[in-house]
Amino acid sequence: MVETRTLKTAEPVQGSETLVDVVRRLFPHESGVATHFRPRSYVFHQGTPVESVHLAMRGTLVLERIDEDGRMAMFGTHQVGSLLGWQDLLGGHVHRSSCQSVGHSELITIPAERFEAVLRESEELLMKLMQQAAEQAYTYEEHIFRLSTLDVPERLYRTLLTLAGSAETEEDVIEVETPLMKRDIAALVGTSPETLSRGLRRLAKMKVAEFTERNTFRLFPNRKADFLD
Repeated sequence: MVETRTLKTAEPVQGSETLVDVVRRLFPHESGVATHFRPRSYVFHQGTPVESVHLAMRGTLVLERIDEDGRMAMFGTHQVGSLLGWQDLLGGHVHRSSCQSVGHSELITIPAERFEAVLRESEELLMKLMQQAAEQAYTYEEHIFRLSTLDVPERLYRTLLTLAGSAETEEDVIEVETPLMKRDIAALVGTSPETLSRGLRRLAKMKVAEFTERNTFRLFPNRKADFLD
């Protein structure tokens, strides 16, 4: 179930426009309202036609794909400022993955035909999308590298650090509350929930990371050298 709520449109700062600024300026009517998605609801589903693209304005979303054997994998989290669905639109008009809202999310929704018409005329929008695609490609490359070279505990540690938004930090302790459930984190790490639990116990035993309560974890970055060795 979705509901709409009115959004205020901010004026872009000249010379430092983000993708959000560009989308709001080029699509003023669509940007006037946001579609609200409840936790664990889907924005779109794998295999369905692309009817619209979506700009994330609030919340956390994940892309997930299921193969012919029913195995599911997640492709990382997508935060505020991400435009979702446009690559599927340009690549065949069919969603190759599903998009799930893991918490309360608000998105600006733009009909596919309207988006394509504006994109044909806007070099600025095209450049912003190319920048987003390049950043996503780097993120996916890092994800594939982790899956192919690291064991489960180390993949888990690095995934938690990424969720904390701190790829590199000198803080002694990082504590983060995430809307992701353990089964979601297992999908991001590329393992089963059972193997994830064993990895969590190993990280806790080595005092590198621990879950403090439901969906909340604590990391100790200064101890990672001993762990990674």
